[in-house]
Amino acid sequence: MRRLALCAILGSVGCAAAEVVPSGVDAATDAAAASTDTGADASTAAETTAAPNDTGAGVSKSATRRVMVVDTMGFTREVSPGICPGFDVDGKTSDDKDPAGCKKADQMSPEGQKGIDNQLATLVPLFEAFGLGAAEGLVQGAIKDGGILLIFELDGLDDPMNDSDVTVLLRAGMGKPLLGTDGLLLPGQTFSVHPDSPERVAKGATVKDGVIDVGPFEASLPIVVFGVRYNLTIKDARLRGRLTWDGGIVEGIFGGGVPIADLIAVGKTAAMDDASVLTAIEAIFGSAGDLAPQPDGSCAQVSAALKFTAVSAYFFD
Repeated sequence: MRRLALCAILGSVGCAAAEVVPSGVDAATDAAAASTDTGADASTAAETTAAPNDTGAGVSKSATRRVMVVDTMGFTREVSPGICPGFDVDGKTSDDKDPAGCKKADQMSPEGQKGIDNQLATLVPLFEAFGLGAAEGLVQGAIKDGGILLIFELDGLDDPMNDSDVTVLLRAGMGKPLLGTDGLLLPGQTFSVHPDSPERVAKGATVKDGVIDVGPFEASLPIVVFGVRYNLTIKDARLRGRLTWDGGIVEGIFGGGVPIADLIAVGKTAAMDDASVLTAIEAIFGSAGDLAPQPDGSCAQVSAALKFTAVSAYFFD
């Protein structure tokens, strides 16, 4: 049970990956059904040709649609003190005396961009000290088991190298993935949409030299702890990654501002099984806020960014 608590809480920080209840549906069965019912071959890349048709979430199925599922996810870390990947979430560059950032200095990206908001990168070393060092491996294990299926749907991608207007739909999938010899999800599998999929749309994404930039937008994803469902909100969410020729993403970063109150609420549910989880979450994140300053001088959100890769996928229509 502690495994589920760690995945739900720490796996959701920064990218808020949806921990969904596995349905028992095997992706291999899905792929076979897709081949029989629709003629789709799950072994092909996920850039498909489809007739215009609204998905119900504000995204039309254009002739240039890509679907991809996250196959690896991990914490970003400081490359050196003050240097880490991430995003300038609040549009400011704060130092350790600025009350707007709760006196927590912003970082710089490895490429030299100032104002990076990614407090999570500075907190990762504390996970081991508080008994949460296994969190990253547990999140990856949940992806392989189908417990976390975070899926991006790109619509209107006319040119995968340069495009000024792409719509991105963030969804939660459902199914049991097939794995390759490297232990990672095989590309080209077909998944169902989870009944509680958040269906969050980000319009106006751009692609430059093969790198897609998405956001800011608000992400709201379901996580489940001991049968209790939460919608974890990610404020000013952003995504960046390099599109691959076979329909995936490499060098992906996904982040934004995570409300600390939401993390504490999830931790309280986890405490029903292990009280030390809530203690650790409160100790690590309770005073770590650096976004959304409050009248009392505290900050209501903690900035975070995770790294990820994704491979091509399909959805049942």
